[in-house]
Amino acid sequence: MTLYRQLIVIVIALFITGFVGSFSISSANLRHFLDKQLVSHAQDTATSLGLSLSSAIQSDDRPVLEAMIDAVFDRGYYQRIEVTAVNGETLVERSNPVRIKDVPDWFVSHVGLDTPGAEALVMAGWKQAATVHVRSHPGHAYHELWQNTVETFWMFFLTALAVMFLGLLMIRVMLRPLQGVESQAEAICNGSYPIQEKLPRTRELRRIVEAMNRLSHKVNESFTKHSALTDRLRNEAYQDPLTGLGNRRWFDQQLHYQLETPARGALILVALQQLDRVNAESGYQTGDNLLQTVARLIESRAGNYTHCYASRISGTEFGLIGVDLGVREAEKLAGVLAGDLARPDIADMTTGTGVAHIGVVMWEHGDTTGKLLAEVDIAMRTAQASGDNAWHRFKPATGGATPVRGNIEWRDYLRQAIHTGGITLLTQPVYMLQDNPPRPIHLELLARVADDNGNPIDACLFMPMAGRLGLAAEIDKAIVSLAIQHLQAHQDDSTPVAVNLTTRSVHDPAFLDWLHATLSDKPGTANRLIFELPESAIVTDIRSVAATMERLVAAGYSCGIDHFGRSFQSLAHLRSLKVQYLKIDGAYTRDIHRDSDNQFLVRALCDTAHSIDIQVIAGTVETAADAEMIARLNVDGVQGHLYGKPTPI
Repeated sequence: MTLYRQLIVIVIALFITGFVGSFSISSANLRHFLDKQLVSHAQDTATSLGLSLSSAIQSDDRPVLEAMIDAVFDRGYYQRIEVTAVNGETLVERSNPVRIKDVPDWFVSHVGLDTPGAEALVMAGWKQAATVHVRSHPGHAYHELWQNTVETFWMFFLTALAVMFLGLLMIRVMLRPLQGVESQAEAICNGSYPIQEKLPRTRELRRIVEAMNRLSHKVNESFTKHSALTDRLRNEAYQDPLTGLGNRRWFDQQLHYQLETPARGALILVALQQLDRVNAESGYQTGDNLLQTVARLIESRAGNYTHCYASRISGTEFGLIGVDLGVREAEKLAGVLAGDLARPDIADMTTGTGVAHIGVVMWEHGDTTGKLLAEVDIAMRTAQASGDNAWHRFKPATGGATPVRGNIEWRDYLRQAIHTGGITLLTQPVYMLQDNPPRPIHLELLARVADDNGNPIDACLFMPMAGRLGLAAEIDKAIVSLAIQHLQAHQDDSTPVAVNLTTRSVHDPAFLDWLHATLSDKPGTANRLIFELPESAIVTDIRSVAATMERLVAAGYSCGIDHFGRSFQSLAHLRSLKVQYLKIDGAYTRDIHRDSDNQFLVRALCDTAHSIDIQVIAGTVETAADAEMIARLNVDGVQGHLYGKPTPI
């Protein structure tokens, strides 16, 4: 029960107690007064009759005696008047049965007024001739007492209503700061740190609000320091300080990780030719400006592709890792970059006509880092021999990596898979490390489509193509529908399932409208369905992602961030997102037992996320050594082949 309701109950109880007490005292006093009045009334009448009847008794005039008794009895409130002679003979007797009008019987029986009789002697000279017995009628007293009770009740009731209304209004006003404190506490738990500017006048409440404001400020300050420290550590370890791109270490880590996944793509190397001459003739500031301009240009072109990562891998070389880039796309990107580097504004920074050369090599699952770097170096040397600002793609004797099918074939193939149910789902468990033994906290759904031979094609191969062909939202719809069908068919299984949404779908208003309409018709899935959004979607438009997450969480669904750490986005943005967990990118967790920098970074990330109640899950855990190290780093959950391989749903 809320404090406001408790105070209402207390106020009502106090008013009821006050009414009962006041009414009891008032009724008791009035009853005591009426009892005395009845006794006094009877005694006065008896005394008066005792004196008045002496002459009639002495002359033994019965008619006069009766007339005098009738005159008194008829004009007063008497229950009984009786005159008895000394010898006990009843000379005159008048009685009136007790009938009480306009007073409830229960009130009469509950009050029970005492109506004692009074006596007086009738003298005949010096001798006692008779006795007068008088008993007052209680009807009038009951009526007066009942009227007083009713009037007291209504007066007290109406007064109580008015006072209670004003009192409750005052209580509501007084408790308003506590409601603000409650909202402030909930906001702190959700990663927001508001300050209540308006302080209450009540001293105790003012102290509470001031304490909450100090707490909010301290927590905000602590989170800001943690996130800034984590950002700084990550940037120092993996970011080039001059260009803001990833450094050589980040490039090697990402390339090594991508080569171990089922994906394929292109590696593009951009080498500046005249940086040393620019530094010598125009100064290092001009050289730095050239590097920054080229870096922004490369980063801008890479941003046109969902999974294309740019880095500066040496003083004069930039690397691009394009996941699922086909030959035509890689060649097109290299040609566009070559044209950009030949622009007059860039050429003016150099001392010659040639600015850079570009080498391209295609890669696929199973290739090694050394092999690719050797091949792209050959492509670079060939480009240098071809002339200024040239590019060249390395073509191995076997024909190189080629796409499985062209764009038109891919479009027809994926559309057929969508409309004929060719998309299948696998599940991989995510375990909570703190539990002993570890328990699955949810199952991640992994999508597959079959090739012409019936072999499954991994999502990291066909989803980038689906995105470029405008089919990502359609595939996400099919996956969400399959997930809902699974949950409805297995209502006895309480383990939640997680669905990955693509960046394009997250920013597609039509898809989001479809998603919310579909979920509104399936309210029973709210506590069993989780949506994982890629970090690239947050980097693209954090406000749109925040609004999407808030809407999903308001409907009862949970949200997570997948592949966390691929970008250099500040951790401070987590405060504006309704996130339940972060899933660290496998590039940071693979072989983490050998990398002290990654260990320190993961621990700092966990501390920062935990400060705003966000869980951290380590992805791609493949070896026992990595699992043992991850368990020491305060990570909440793990996922990988070591804990369970993907299995058909």
